[in-house]
Amino acid sequence: MTPIHQRARWVVPVFWLGAALALVGMAKFMPFAWDAKDYLLAVQQYPAYVHGQVNLSLAYSPLFMIPALGAATLLPLWLAAALFVLTYFAGFLVQIWVVMQCATESERKVLAYLAPAIVFFPGLLISESGVIASGNLAYILYGAMFAGAAWGWKRDRWNWFYLAVLVSACAKVQLLTMLAIPLLCGGRPWRRTLLTGSAGLAIYALQARIWPQLFHTYLHSLQAMSLSPRDFGYGPAGNLARIFQHHGAAYYWPCIVFYLAYAAVLFVILLSLSKLYREQKISFPSWAPVMLLGVILLNPRILAYDVAAVSLPMALIVWRSLMRGEASVSKPKLIACALSVFIGINVFVESAENLGMVPDAAKYVEMFLMLGIFANGVWGLLREVGIEPVASPAYAIESVSESD
Repeated sequence: MTPIHQRARWVVPVFWLGAALALVGMAKFMPFAWDAKDYLLAVQQYPAYVHGQVNLSLAYSPLFMIPALGAATLLPLWLAAALFVLTYFAGFLVQIWVVMQCATESERKVLAYLAPAIVFFPGLLISESGVIASGNLAYILYGAMFAGAAWGWKRDRWNWFYLAVLVSACAKVQLLTMLAIPLLCGGRPWRRTLLTGSAGLAIYALQARIWPQLFHTYLHSLQAMSLSPRDFGYGPAGNLARIFQHHGAAYYWPCIVFYLAYAAVLFVILLSLSKLYREQKISFPSWAPVMLLGVILLNPRILAYDVAAVSLPMALIVWRSLMRGEASVSKPKLIACALSVFIGINVFVESAENLGMVPDAAKYVEMFLMLGIFANGVWGLLREVGIEPVASPAYAIESVSESD
């Protein structure tokens, strides 16, 4: 091994050490663990919550709150907190590991350098850099769902994935849209997917009969959130609702209709592309990042935690786009240009929001980033079909033993 390669081996650990130190700095000098603190308070108030004597600020249904908080109260508080922290970071690392399985060997070397930085650039924007420090449950939920998805597409066994989605939907019902993954990269298990989705909705609705008072309080929390532009999210429907609200127009039903139409078109596009994957005209590593980003875009309420889950797939799509750039332009020039655009976008967003020029600029820019990168990924897949009808060896699916 050359001295250069020996030095390079230490660069990635140093980057991760820098990311860890940055988190420590955020804990000391910035707002930190705001969601985790709410969870801690909820555990302490669990008996009063069950008896309807206190209304928690958490917008989670009793179907999730009662068993989750009840299990936490069975442990010493320090042990419950330690297990949560370990599970939280495990969920985050699992997300990174799963995306690494969608990359070639050479791409993994690049992603190894990007992953520590992407922690602070959810959706490639620095405006939500503190989201990793929030302690939000979504990091655990996405870790479980991504792990189940990886098990499913390697072995074509989706039971763990269905269980992970069902449990996650108890906390955030909109995560039922993740059930599109088996339809897009599995054996099209329509029956099991529909049964899981129906079970999730039925269990969710059943809460109104089992815990009527708690469920009513939960719905009231959701209603209060729906009035806040901050909680509309980054998706097309959320940004449309934000515009309508800004102009004092009714937005609830128009945005629902818009979302259904937009999601239907997006799902048809994804199904069409998945047919190319099944016909082996595009390889799984080429398909997976585009598919994951598309599934997140199906979410009716895309928040920073959802965007963070696909930050690395977005970076991978952009990187592949640069690597297949025009031969007349050198790769270093393309990368330098991309970095300039990346920095320029982030400077614009931060300036626009801090100076009050464009309120919620990050929400609109993030939406266009996600849609633009998704469109770029689709274009790359179509180019792969046109140039190489059979999957390229460079993007061949790795065997299970090699991946493990």
